[in-house]
Amino acid sequence: MATAVRFSQDGVHSLVLEYERPQHPQRKFFRLLAVFLAAIVFSNSGTLQAQLIDVNFTQNSSAGEGGPNPGPTMSGAAVLGAAGDQWNGVNGSSGTAIPLIYANGSNSPVTMTFTAGGGYNVYDYSGSTPFTGTPYNALMETYLYNNGVSQTVTLSNLQANSIYNLIVYNGADAAAIGRTTYFTVNGNTLSSTWNGSSSTLIAGVDNVDFPVAVSSDAGSLTITYTGNGDIEGDIDGFQIEATPLVINAGMAGTNLNISFSAQSGFSYQVQYKTNLNSPNWIFLGNSLNGSNSIQSVSDSPASVARFYRLQMQAQTATSPTNLPAFTLLHASGTNIVNTNGAVVRLRGLNLGGWFVMEPWMCPADSGGLPDTYSIITNLDIRFGVTNEQSLIHLYQTNWITTTDLNNITNGGFNCVRVPVWWGNFYSITNTTSMGWRSDAFSELDWVVTNCAARGIYVVIDMHGVVGGQSLSDDTGEENQNTYWTNSTEQSETAYMWQQIAAHYNGNSAVAGYDLINEPDNTPSTLAVWTAYNSLYNTIRAVDPSHIIIMEGTFINWDWNMLPAPSTYGWTNIVYSMHEYQYNSTTNQIKAGSDNQVTDFGNHLSWNVPDYIGEWNDMGGGADVYEYSINDYNNAGMSWTMWAYKATDGLVPDGWGWYDPTHWPTTPNVSTDSAAMIASDWQQWRTSSSFGTNAAVGL
Repeated sequence: MATAVRFSQDGVHSLVLEYERPQHPQRKFFRLLAVFLAAIVFSNSGTLQAQLIDVNFTQNSSAGEGGPNPGPTMSGAAVLGAAGDQWNGVNGSSGTAIPLIYANGSNSPVTMTFTAGGGYNVYDYSGSTPFTGTPYNALMETYLYNNGVSQTVTLSNLQANSIYNLIVYNGADAAAIGRTTYFTVNGNTLSSTWNGSSSTLIAGVDNVDFPVAVSSDAGSLTITYTGNGDIEGDIDGFQIEATPLVINAGMAGTNLNISFSAQSGFSYQVQYKTNLNSPNWIFLGNSLNGSNSIQSVSDSPASVARFYRLQMQAQTATSPTNLPAFTLLHASGTNIVNTNGAVVRLRGLNLGGWFVMEPWMCPADSGGLPDTYSIITNLDIRFGVTNEQSLIHLYQTNWITTTDLNNITNGGFNCVRVPVWWGNFYSITNTTSMGWRSDAFSELDWVVTNCAARGIYVVIDMHGVVGGQSLSDDTGEENQNTYWTNSTEQSETAYMWQQIAAHYNGNSAVAGYDLINEPDNTPSTLAVWTAYNSLYNTIRAVDPSHIIIMEGTFINWDWNMLPAPSTYGWTNIVYSMHEYQYNSTTNQIKAGSDNQVTDFGNHLSWNVPDYIGEWNDMGGGADVYEYSINDYNNAGMSWTMWAYKATDGLVPDGWGWYDPTHWPTTPNVSTDSAAMIASDWQQWRTSSSFGTNAAVGL
């Protein structure tokens, strides 16, 4: 059994367990690995002992009715503890920073703040409880009610990002039997009906149990309570104690069964890795939804040790409750399939203008700087590298946020293509291995992790190799195109892909690697094939399993630009085309989509899936987009539209699924202050300045 928990920065709790296959029938062991990324969650000091907290929320009037007499007129009682009733001075309708009491009668570091529709003392109003003459009478005689408006009790000074078991008690006077209270913690709502018939914990005392209550990064936890409509909801007290997230592991024949208690309101995912030094975890089976029951996952581990991790995440309205099983995708004939052999059609959007800033489609600069390289270089000169990187990070974290990923999930898409360039990985002034950035994967890891949590695959697309593969600004630095003839830049590009592939080896949320975006002005077709083959072999040396994507987007932009895969012995590959019909009629745009389908059909014997990595019908209207989508879907092709969002024009411009609804300020990177640049870039969040574009028909 393993009982250590950590909380990581991506918003999930993780428990890590190592299993090593026995080398002898009697040799079975499970070794716990405590991995602490933020802080140790549980320790002996500071954890709460089991306790039942009752706060007398009304002014006491006599002995035994919530407080001593004579004594403080506003008081609270902790009952059922070893020390009996304790008093701590509580106001009748609100309270701030009231210390909770341990079972031994001493004050804990945890405090309570509450709002209420009002406090009620049963005996002050000639009422009674079913518990007269029992120790529980003091618990049930006073309570808060919500008076038709949701109210809160907030606990503070808990351990940050920690799991607690929370039991909340509800009750009232005898006349209120049948009243239901709804309690919400971490977005999970449970209800309890006051009828004095509970047989759990304390006979006759009704309650709800939150086995998993997660404190915030500030160490707080809020209980919201309400009734049904304008009917009162009541809270009498609560019991809270730190509790570990526990998984049990045991052998069943040759299989290892991992089981755990899964609380309603949370989803759970078991993952594993075979090398602790690897940053990547491999998903094991489906994401499971908590149902207040024991869930289990079975595995057949290999002869090498495996390290298992259980991740749990609160389900929200924008966090899907039924995520697909993420297993590594691979090519099978003309289909992309998962490990179980199920066909997966990638259908999604490009996150353009994000890591590669293209001024025509994103608010990069209003002063005429043409590309990402010139923007970064200008910021370096004006403000220094540290400030430049901070500004670029600010741009990136505002251009694409978790809200955008939620939009993509809620739109029914399962894939994003993420354009990157060498400046994301190398220093802008040093493209040797010594110039490799320490934060090379921070933002890319963020999108992979957060996409995985939402059921979205990620295609990593190399939009800009070292030296540039075309003259375009979309390579990150325009007017270069020296990659094809410069062996040093080819080696540095290979090193970059090697690092990327090694980093994501085994990561099932990554759909594949798109080797070079839109080669252009190449010396020859053979030069492109040779480059593809070299990068293919570089990646396969460190990652034998991921799909490798090769583009026919040069010269004729069709399948004839690529060799039959048998020419080089390529396996597990996907061929990608792009489809644009600039300044064309509706019929010409539709014909372009038809041509892509026909081209794929003419090459079925190659047994390679087709992926339209970029396409846009550029203002042809919703019916044209629908035509193209149906064309590709019916042919069994995958696709990602260009682009998720763009600033080419206001809604309903044709370039983005999300277009601006108005024009915030785009900074002048050459003249504006750092503060002004930061302020301007922050205005371009999708939630602030964009709206869905119905004209694209997605």
